[in-house]
Amino acid sequence: MSQLVPHLLLRTDAGASHTSALLRTAGYMVSRIDDDAIVEQLAGAAHVDGVVVELPAMAAIAVARRIDARYGQGVAMLIITPSADTVRRAMPSTPVLKPADVDDDLVSMVDLSLVAHQMRLTG
Repeated sequence: MSQLVPHLLLRTDAGASHTSALLRTAGYMVSRIDDDAIVEQLAGAAHVDGVVVELPAMAAIAVARRIDARYGQGVAMLIITPSADTVRRAMPSTPVLKPADVDDDLVSMVDLSLVAHQMRLTG
């Protein structure tokens, strides 16, 4: 984390995002992106601390796998999808939330994901 406020990319479809509002309220800088290619390109940038993908299961898996293929395990990620079990089976090491759990668990899951990622990087 190079800046004082963690910067997250939020890959979500166009429209209002409750997730974005919650993360900003919690103090995160959030860049909403509705294009897979852009989020994949920016995910590994030095000013990005993590990626939150809020899409249906198959689309979320596809985006997350392309980010992993490009950057390895070098990007902290969290997926929000209604079919959480499908994503967990496909990507067991990636934290997953159901939309119904976002209000209660989003901020703590993001916090834990970023800390775990930093620990992996620094040993």
